[in-house]
Amino acid sequence: MVSYNTPIDKVMLLNVIQTDVYEVQDLLSFRMLTYFLLLGLLPSLFIIKTQITYGNFKQELLNSLKIITGSAILCGIIMLSGYQATDNVFRNHRDTKYYLSPVNYIGASLSVAKMRRKSNHPFVVVAPDAELNKYWKNNKKNLFVFVVGETARAANFSLGGYHRPTNTPLEKHMNDIIYYSDTTACGTSTAVSLPCMFSPYGRKDFKIGSEEYTENMLDILDKNGYKVLWRENNTGCKNNCDRVEIEDFCTKKTCLDEILLTDFAKKIQQNEENTFVVMHQTGSHGPAYFEHYPKEIEQWSPVCTTENLGSCSKEELINVYDNTVYYTSIFLSNIMDELNKLSDKYNVALIYASDHGESLGENGIYLHAQPYDTAPSYQKQIPMLIWLPNDSAKAFGIDMDCMKKAANAPHSHDNLFHSALGLAGIKTNIYNKTLDIFAACKKN
Repeated sequence: MVSYNTPIDKVMLLNVIQTDVYEVQDLLSFRMLTYFLLLGLLPSLFIIKTQITYGNFKQELLNSLKIITGSAILCGIIMLSGYQATDNVFRNHRDTKYYLSPVNYIGASLSVAKMRRKSNHPFVVVAPDAELNKYWKNNKKNLFVFVVGETARAANFSLGGYHRPTNTPLEKHMNDIIYYSDTTACGTSTAVSLPCMFSPYGRKDFKIGSEEYTENMLDILDKNGYKVLWRENNTGCKNNCDRVEIEDFCTKKTCLDEILLTDFAKKIQQNEENTFVVMHQTGSHGPAYFEHYPKEIEQWSPVCTTENLGSCSKEELINVYDNTVYYTSIFLSNIMDELNKLSDKYNVALIYASDHGESLGENGIYLHAQPYDTAPSYQKQIPMLIWLPNDSAKAFGIDMDCMKKAANAPHSHDNLFHSALGLAGIKTNIYNKTLDIFAACKKN
């Protein structure tokens, strides 16, 4: 809370529960140890050594009620004497309660406990009426890659107008790339956004925790003519991949995202079905940004080389973050190259969308996971792009000029579920054509 200006709500506590030892290591520091020793352990020792003589129960109860009542009256007098200022604070800073210890983590614990009780919920089958409709105009199988970006914020993508060329490695594929410049995330943390991205319900109707007992996009694809493969280079799939094949090649604290392409072509060609591959990046996850790209591709320096982001200059922090975005561009370009090599046998396409954005010290806020309603736009505005080669577009009957004209309209994670099913040719009543990015531009 002190280092990154991070509030503690139920979503943050959910992140704590779902993290792994490597992500925790990135957050440990000498500064945190100092806080623990001086403000935690030392006062606790004084309290333990303090001898308290209690009166009888009735006397102690009356004394406590007097203190509580007196405190409540005093608080009321202070707040009412400056009512306009107090009202203004609570109206404009609704997240204040998430900074008040121990109210914040006690409340968060109760909320998460309620969510966990729902894990006994009956399993929900989504789209039981779904079926594959082979609408494409050739005999090729489909091969789609969905890259789940990590902590990439739209503000630092040159495709969206950022002044630095962070997406230069994608230039050779630009004729086939459509970039969505106004895209909003479902949440501000992986624990919320990742399951929401694959859910049919959208941000307003998605219930945190429901992913544990509810089918998602991948289940529908897996049941209807697609081999689904999840390749992991992060802290897990948050229940999205519970019923599909998973590959995790990383055996140490941090692996570069290129590991997700391990034996890619070989793996694809072992399968005779249509294929849908999810690649879950490490991407631009903080605070150890400097660990997530190879030093030799570094474009901007000096860089922040510590997890204690507040000790870095603004320039160092922006530089190291922009280098992670540049590496993501290299990674995406390499996937496109791999898909091009397979395009003689498959109709290929790539969808990229980050799970949420990131704060880089603006207004003293770092990282992400702020409460959604009060979170800065940097944590909610995310990059999203679609790469669709000309041959694939022709096979699917998609007008690329039409797609590019619609790209500047507002979009969100809500579009992903319906767009993926629409492109894959899955017919179901749960499909919403108005949320399918491709639907309005299909010639047939």
